Amino acid sequence: MKASDNQQAELLALANLDLEITRAKVSLNNLTSGEAFSQLRQAQRDAAAALIEARNALDGVELELTRAEADLQLVEQRIQKDNLRLNQTSSSKDAQGIQSELDTLAKRKSELEDLELEVLERKDNSEAAYKAVLSDKQSIDDELATKEAANEAEIMKIRSGLDLSTAQRLQQAARIDQELVELYEKKATRGVAVGRLLGTECGACRMTIGATALAEINSLPRDEIATCPDCQAILVR
Repeated sequence: MKASDNQQAELLALANLDLEITRAKVSLNNLTSGEAFSQLRQAQRDAAAALIEARNALDGVELELTRAEADLQLVEQRIQKDNLRLNQTSSSKDAQGIQSELDTLAKRKSELEDLELEVLERKDNSEAAYKAVLSDKQSIDDELATKEAANEAEIMKIRSGLDLSTAQRLQQAARIDQELVELYEKKATRGVAVGRLLGTECGACRMTIGATALAEINSLPRDEIATCPDCQAILVR
C-alpha cells in the first residue's frame, strides 16, 4: 500500500491521539472503580463499628451508675426514716432494733458510695474512649470526603479531555485515506499499530531491526508502506 509522507505523519499523529485516549480511559477506570478508596472506606467501617461498641459500653456504664445512684438514694431515705423513728420511739427494744438496722444501712451506704465512685471512674474512662473513637472516625470521614471530592474533580477533568481527544481523533482520521485508516485499525487490534523508525529501532515494539530487514525497508520508495518485521506495525520513516 502507498501513502505519502504527509499521510504517514498524519497516521502517526492519529496513533498518538489513540494512545492519549487509551491512557485517559485507563485513568478514568481507575478513578471510577473505587479501588483507590477501598482501604479508607474499610477504615471508615471499622471506625463506625468501634464507635457503636464504645457508645454501647458508655451506655452500659451510665445505666449502671443510674442504678447505683437510685440504690443509694433509697438507702439514704431509709436511714432518714429510721433516724426519725429512733428519735420518736420510747421503747428500748424498738430502739435497739432500729439502731441495728441503721448500722446495716450505714454499711450498705458505704458500699454503694464506693461502688458509685468506681462506676464514675469507669464512666470517665468510657467517655474518653468514646470521644477518641468519635474523633478518629471524624478524621477518617473528613479525609475520605476530601479525597472523594478531589477524585470527582479529576474524573470531570479527564472526561472533558477525553471528549476533546475523541473529537480530535474523528477530525484526524478524516484527514487520512480510509484504506490506510482501516489497515491501521486492523493492526491496532493486535497491539501498537504504528511507530516511527528510529535509526535501527522500531518505535512501536522497541526491537532492533536486523541489517537485512532494515536494508529492505530503506530500499522501499518513500510512499510505500513499510512494516516492522517483528511486530508488523507500520513504520513511519
